[in-house]
Amino acid sequence: MLSLSTSIVSLHSYVGSHNNEKKSTKKSDTKPSIIYFLALFYTFLSLGFGAGLFGPTLLKFVEQTKSPLDRVIYILFTRSIGYLIGTLIGGILFDRFPRFGRTFLIFTVFIMCITTLIIPFMYHLILMIIVHFMWSFAGGLVDTLTQILTIRHYEQMNVNPFLQALHGAFGIGAFFSPLIIAPFLRKSSPIDQWHYAYWLIGLLHIPNVIWLLIYAIRDEFCLRKNQEIVLENKEFISENTQNETINIKSDDRTKSSENYVILGLMTLFILVYIGGEIGFGSYIHTYAILQLHFEKDIAAYLNSAFWASFAFSRLCGIPLSLKFSPLQMLISDLIGSIGSILLLLIFNKSSLVLWIGSIFFGISAGSIYASVIAFIEKQISLTGLRMSILAVGGSAGDATIPLLIGYMINPKLLGPIGFIFILFVVVILASLIFGFTVIYIKYQSKKNKNTDG
Repeated sequence: MLSLSTSIVSLHSYVGSHNNEKKSTKKSDTKPSIIYFLALFYTFLSLGFGAGLFGPTLLKFVEQTKSPLDRVIYILFTRSIGYLIGTLIGGILFDRFPRFGRTFLIFTVFIMCITTLIIPFMYHLILMIIVHFMWSFAGGLVDTLTQILTIRHYEQMNVNPFLQALHGAFGIGAFFSPLIIAPFLRKSSPIDQWHYAYWLIGLLHIPNVIWLLIYAIRDEFCLRKNQEIVLENKEFISENTQNETINIKSDDRTKSSENYVILGLMTLFILVYIGGEIGFGSYIHTYAILQLHFEKDIAAYLNSAFWASFAFSRLCGIPLSLKFSPLQMLISDLIGSIGSILLLLIFNKSSLVLWIGSIFFGISAGSIYASVIAFIEKQISLTGLRMSILAVGGSAGDATIPLLIGYMINPKLLGPIGFIFILFVVVILASLIFGFTVIYIKYQSKKNKNTDG
């Protein structure tokens, strides 16, 4: 889900980097505040907490709603759709009402808080699906608004390290979430004791709401120069729109058909990759219990280990991207992903291999998305329309592949091993798509050189 929203917000970062050159001569009346960024960091940390709760409690939802697993997995599908809608609406809201970005963020974090607190009270599947949709819709809004607010606040500086830190915060939250819930999943614990983990994480949103409220009151309601803020926001949006229009026109004059082929192939790649990433994070807990008979708390620690390696990979991607090209990083990541899943497929009865494979898959998959965006940006101009296409592709993968895995792990079909089998097909397909894209780019490059010659 996070990767999906990143594709939309990456446009603001991309355009912002060009604006920074023009705005470098402007003086800002206020210096960027690290305390304010910590509030946004806390927001993404909370988002990661909520996202990491789902996998370890999937089987608990089966027990609580008294519904079969192949129906409960519709919760995951609904969360994906809600996240996409929230992500898209978040950008529209900010463009229409730029002055009230923090206010919108407060309301959406509050919705996440309430829905997290009431999920344990949902004993009917339809009600459970509705509440999860509300959480994911709010999560998509939070994701987009937080990143745009970060870009706006640090537009006079290099914003990329701050965005990388936000994504690292999400990974940290997703890592700690299974650790928080693991003690409540022990065999000796009552069946409903996992509720306490949801209530604890729900209450962790409250300090975040208060923290953001302080900045909203100060900056959006008590600031003297409100008119100047509005004009500055309108100027910012206008410059972004003009830059985007120029990019579209200049890019469409040359290689437009080639660019859209590349865009289509990479959208398909993102669809497959994000589907595999979300599917692994959502079902590794269930697979460990059904296939290798892990205790539920141990399976939660396994889920946490995956997210820890995933977050570690994203953080390591910052210095590695300075030394290696996106192509080199993608090739190594895809080789690592194939090797990890192949290891899990061959030694599917080994608990030790499951731990090793999960950690290595997290390390391999963690830096893929940022490398993909950097790779595409080197080939074509990333306009708003094209970023939206990538986002829709990511959403489609987020919704369909985890749903397919949920059906395939049914004992009447492939059983638990279907989880690994589908993931193996996914990483192979993603690698083939990327390989074909690289070959196509090289072929078009040679063709254009011959034509120019």
